[in-house]
Amino acid sequence: MAYSATWENGNAQGRLDAGVHFACLSDADELAERVNRRRRLVYQYGQDFSSAIYSGAWVENDLLAEETVPPFTNLRANITGTILEPAVGGLGGTPATPQDMDWLWPVGDGDQGKIIVGSAAGEGEVNLFQKLNGTTYWTDTNLLPGQTGVRAVHFNELRQAIEWIHRGRWRLPIYFSAGIFSILPDTPWLDQAVANNGSDEVRSIGFALLVPSGTPIRGPIDVDVRNASALSITADKDCTIQAYHCLRPIVWDTDPPSWNEYQPNANKAWTTAGGVGEGDSTLIGSVALTADEPGSISNSALASALQAMVDGAETNFLLRRADTGSPTINISGEVTIEFDLDPDG
Repeated sequence: MAYSATWENGNAQGRLDAGVHFACLSDADELAERVNRRRRLVYQYGQDFSSAIYSGAWVENDLLAEETVPPFTNLRANITGTILEPAVGGLGGTPATPQDMDWLWPVGDGDQGKIIVGSAAGEGEVNLFQKLNGTTYWTDTNLLPGQTGVRAVHFNELRQAIEWIHRGRWRLPIYFSAGIFSILPDTPWLDQAVANNGSDEVRSIGFALLVPSGTPIRGPIDVDVRNASALSITADKDCTIQAYHCLRPIVWDTDPPSWNEYQPNANKAWTTAGGVGEGDSTLIGSVALTADEPGSISNSALASALQAMVDGAETNFLLRRADTGSPTINISGEVTIEFDLDPDG
């Protein structure tokens, strides 16, 4: 369903007309809710404001509580800062995740799909303020307490920016942390490798941190995944790889899977040994790879799998070698999830 945005106070286009509409607290509440919605989609490092708080001091205006309406200037600062320039690589892992978190220009005007930035636009980027008002920043750059009145244009620019910032593209590594081997069906095996000599196989299972744990929930929640999403796989030898969405919960650290069971210590068996039976996994697609060159799968099956993941399904992937040959193949992968916020988000 296409993204849309509605605003309670305004004209038919959702804008405040100077001299017609009064700016209300509810308008600021509404904007704060939409700004926080986008902040919760991106990873944020922990923040320490202790140096800005002392007896008789105001709290710095960059502080934005999770559910608290911020000062008006703060709304603008958080769009150009935390949202358009989110932190990456902060969840750990090798490689670090997330690798990229970008917002994409959604309008079909020749710039569609370019990364939205709040600074000078480079190749493949579009400047938010050039689109908004033909300048390099918001109208009335600094709003000063007791000096600068809040005008209808300030609300209207924030509303327009929110309407444009709704299409995201996150790029995340897949950590292949478990292997399953047909010759030793009850033993957890190699990670980050696949093999298939025609009779025996090694398959690899990994995960992506699409939705990190924590409160409030962060990550691409309540979004519509787009078919432009992609799964990229790299192998160190020529081969053909089949990729699956692994539906079973894997206990990576204390009960890694085997060929026969996805949780051996709990005696929980795959429907079909090897993890590709009904209820075990669903096929995403296959890709023929040239050694050390990434290949990509981008189709409706992947979009459906990613949609299931952001809606609460396991965020696990299973890879197998579909062709046959003698060598064991080392593999790596990453997933690019492109999405729109759900309607009116």
